[in-house]
Amino acid sequence: MVKSKYTVYCEPDYQRGKPKPSGQSPPDNPRYPDPRIYGAYASKKPPTYVPHPYEHACFKPRKEDYKAPTTSGEDENDRLCVRRDHRTLTSDQRDRFLNAFTQINAMNALGPLVDIHSNAAHQMHGNPRFLPWHRIYLVRLQELLQMVDSTVCLPYWKSSEEQAFPSWLLGFTPTVNLAGGPHTVNRNIGALAFLPDAAAVATAMGNGTFDTFRPALEGVHDSAHVWVGGSMLGITTAPTDPVFWMHHAEIDRIWAEWQVANPGQNPNLLGAAAIMDPWPENEEATRDISALGYTYA
Repeated sequence: MVKSKYTVYCEPDYQRGKPKPSGQSPPDNPRYPDPRIYGAYASKKPPTYVPHPYEHACFKPRKEDYKAPTTSGEDENDRLCVRRDHRTLTSDQRDRFLNAFTQINAMNALGPLVDIHSNAAHQMHGNPRFLPWHRIYLVRLQELLQMVDSTVCLPYWKSSEEQAFPSWLLGFTPTVNLAGGPHTVNRNIGALAFLPDAAAVATAMGNGTFDTFRPALEGVHDSAHVWVGGSMLGITTAPTDPVFWMHHAEIDRIWAEWQVANPGQNPNLLGAAAIMDPWPENEEATRDISALGYTYA
């Protein structure tokens, strides 16, 4: 038999390839191996980590270098943050919103806020807490955005009228670090449900008591989540998508309009249920959006 000159398989010689001992000991801190470069961080007891406050975690221009936002030309309210239909935003306003959203995510401020939404202990769905709890939740996100850019206000997505996903968000799919690991925004638009239309919203608005209005509006809310699909399908991941916040701003806008038409109709919440935990605001504090620092246009 002629032996082939080609070897189909060979046992690796691990001894031959084994590196020779360098005589060096492992570093005290593998993440910071060289004290010449990393100083005290290379020790077994590196300096204690102290995070920057969110309002100082991003660079800001000097006052003389500040570039004012380009607005839509409407009168601006100096006291209140004006939430607008996203279709009326200028390209500059859209860019500022996306930049602020990107920055709070880079600061790892967004992920912990998303994780709060995954905690069922707050009982924020399927009961009278739904609307007031999410109203405070949106305020917290808006406060984070304004730590980056004080001109940014949450836009709203009037999905029932538009019947389409905001085109300027289609290519924006951030990866957010959650307690369970990183999650990249994904969508499956229109595959699993129809998007409620203006008639569905009008039907919800026709309810004269909060106890009948809330479940009707929450149903409209739920269907829009399913229509977007992907990340928006899951309670634990939905707030990673910026359209979550714009969708909830629209739900909040509808509630604010209904409140004006139905004064005195409020959630029947008592005791601990009336506290919008994990925040200190109670249900009564959620009734007036201007007192919370914003309005709708």
